[in-house]
Amino acid sequence: MLTTLRNSSKNSILKIIFGTLLTVLIISFGMWGTEDLVGVSQKQSSVATVGKIDISSQEFYSLYSRQTEEIRKLLGSSLDIKKSREFGYVDRALSSLINRALFNNEASELGLSVSDINVRDKILKDDAFKDDLGQFSELVFRQLISESGYTEDSYVEGTRQDLAREQMVETISSSLTIPEVMKKNLSKYNLEERSVDFVTIIVEKEKSREPNEDEIKRYYDENKSNFMSKELRSAETLLLDAKEYAKKSTVTEEEIKLLYEERKNLLIEPAQRYLHQIIVDTETLAKSIESSVNYQNFSSIAKKMADLTEEDIDLGWNTKNDLPEEIIESVFDLNKGKISKPIKSSFGWHIIKVIDTKERKEVKYSEVKDQFEKELLLEKGKEAVFDLQDELEDLLASGNTFEEISKILDVKMIIATKINSLGYFENDKLNNEFQDERILRTIFNQKLNEEGNIIDIDKDEGLAISLVTEIIEPRQLSLKESKDSVIKDLVLELKLKSAKQKANKIKERVSNGENFTNVAKSLNLEIKGVKPFTRVLPDSSELPIPLISKIFDSSLKDINIENRGNGEVIVAQTAEILDNLSNDQNEVSDFTKKIKDDLTIDLLAQFSEALRKKYKITINDDVIDQLN
Repeated sequence: MLTTLRNSSKNSILKIIFGTLLTVLIISFGMWGTEDLVGVSQKQSSVATVGKIDISSQEFYSLYSRQTEEIRKLLGSSLDIKKSREFGYVDRALSSLINRALFNNEASELGLSVSDINVRDKILKDDAFKDDLGQFSELVFRQLISESGYTEDSYVEGTRQDLAREQMVETISSSLTIPEVMKKNLSKYNLEERSVDFVTIIVEKEKSREPNEDEIKRYYDENKSNFMSKELRSAETLLLDAKEYAKKSTVTEEEIKLLYEERKNLLIEPAQRYLHQIIVDTETLAKSIESSVNYQNFSSIAKKMADLTEEDIDLGWNTKNDLPEEIIESVFDLNKGKISKPIKSSFGWHIIKVIDTKERKEVKYSEVKDQFEKELLLEKGKEAVFDLQDELEDLLASGNTFEEISKILDVKMIIATKINSLGYFENDKLNNEFQDERILRTIFNQKLNEEGNIIDIDKDEGLAISLVTEIIEPRQLSLKESKDSVIKDLVLELKLKSAKQKANKIKERVSNGENFTNVAKSLNLEIKGVKPFTRVLPDSSELPIPLISKIFDSSLKDINIENRGNGEVIVAQTAEILDNLSNDQNEVSDFTKKIKDDLTIDLLAQFSEALRKKYKITINDDVIDQLN
C-alpha cells in the first residue's frame, strides 16, 4: 500500500530508488551478522587467513550455502564443491569474506574502536534475536549462536569488528564530493522525462497466406537445428510421500487445541478499510478538492483536479499497519461511505473515501480445527518420511535395487518409460505419475545408471530419489516428421514480417503529416499512453528497454518501432519531453546521492585491491574441498 501512496505522489521518480549499491557492498563485507547463524557442524578450520584474521570453514560454508540455495533448488539436487568452483560460487563466497577481513584488518590498524553500548544496541536491535512479540530474547540469542558453534564472546567481538569497519566505510563515503559540473550534467541527462503514445501490433492476429511446398522445404533446410526430437529418459523413482503417511497417522484433540493456543494471537483478523484516495502536494489544492468532491464524483474530481487515474486512487483493503501514521486515526474514525477532510502526512495531503469496512475479528477454534488437524497430520507424515531416510540411505549403500527397497520399506516406486522433460510420453500423452517438477529436473540432470540425490518433492511434502535407466538423445527430425512445426514457425515468420510492414507503413504515414492517433484508429489499433519516465527508472513493464533507448535518442513526435519477442511489434510516438525533474532540487539531491553511492562503490573496490597488496592472504583449498 505504501508503494501505491508513493506512486500517487508528484515528483516521485527518484523517491523510491531501490536500496543503494553502497548498502549492498557493505552487506557483502558484513557477513558476521545473524545470517551466518546456520547449523553447520564442520570442524572449525580456517579456509583462509587475511592479515591477522582467520576465516573459519563455518563462516565460509554458511555464506556459500546461502549463495547456492537457488541453484540447488533449480537443479533439484545438491551442488558439490567441485561443481561450485566451475560455476564460480566458491570464489564469490570466498572473495566476499576476504573483502570483509581486509577492511577489518585496516579498521584494527587505524585503531577504530566501538563502545560496548554500541555493540549491545546492534545485537538488541537484530530481528533474528527477537521473540514473537518483537522483543529481544536472550534465550533465542544464546540458542542461535550455540547451534552455530559461536561463543557469546566471539560473536560480540565479531560484531565489534563489523561496526568498526562500517565506521571506516562511512568515513570514505562521506568524504566524497561530487563536482558541480558532474552533478548538473548527469542530472539533466538522467532526469529528463519523456512520455509516449503507442500501439501494439499482435503478430498472431496478422493475416498470412499459406506457404507453398518449396517455401516449406527451404525454411526447413535453413532452420534444421530447430527441428529436433526431444530427449527422452526412462527412470525409476522411490517416492516417500508425506501425505500417504499422514493418512496412517492420528492426532488428538489436545494436540489441535495446543496448536490453536500457540497461534491464537496470530489468527486475529485486524480491522480493515477499503479506501479510495486523492493525494496532492499542497494544502490549497487539497481544500479546493474538498469543496468540490462528493461520494459520487470522487473519481472524476481525482482525474480532473489531481490528474489521478482510477488505479491511482484505489488503495484496496488496508489495516492500520498499511497506512502512514499521520492519517491512521482520522481514516479509522470514518464510517463507510464517508469522505475525510484533507489530512497531511509526509507523502502530501490526503482526501480519503471509505468504500467498505471490516471490523476486528478473532478466529474461533471451531473455524480452524479441521485445518489444524490436517496440518498436524501432514507434519507427522513428514516426520515419518524423514525417519525412513536413514534406512533408505543404508539400503542404497548396501546395493539393494529400487524394487527391493520399495518392498522392504513399503514405499511407492514409480516407473517412467521414455518421457520428456515435461513428463510426456513420445505420443504426447501425459505421464500423470511424473508431474513433480523437482523430480523431473533431477532425472534430466542425472547420469545414466547412477543414483541421484535424495530430494524434497514439490511443496516439500516428502522425499524422492531417482535412477535413470535409459537416455534417448535428441535426433534430427525429417521434414515429413516435423512438417506441422515447420509450417507453424514459417507462418509465424510471415505474420511477423507483415506486422513489421504495417509498423513501417504507420511511420511513413505519420512522417507524411498524418496524425498518429488517426492512423492508429484507421487500422483498428488501440492507442495507449505512458506517463513520463526517465532513463533511470524506465517504465519497462509497458515498453521494451531497446525501445526506451530509441525514444531517448529521438526528437519530439518521432516514431520508433521495436519488437517484443516474436509476438508483438510496438510503434511509439514521443509525445512529451520534460525537464521538470532536473529543476527540482529534491530530485537532483536524491540523484546526486545515487551518483555518490555508485562512485563510492568504485572507490571501495579500488581500496580493497590496495588492501590486498598490504595484507597477506593465504587460502586453504584442502579445507574448502572437504566441505561437501
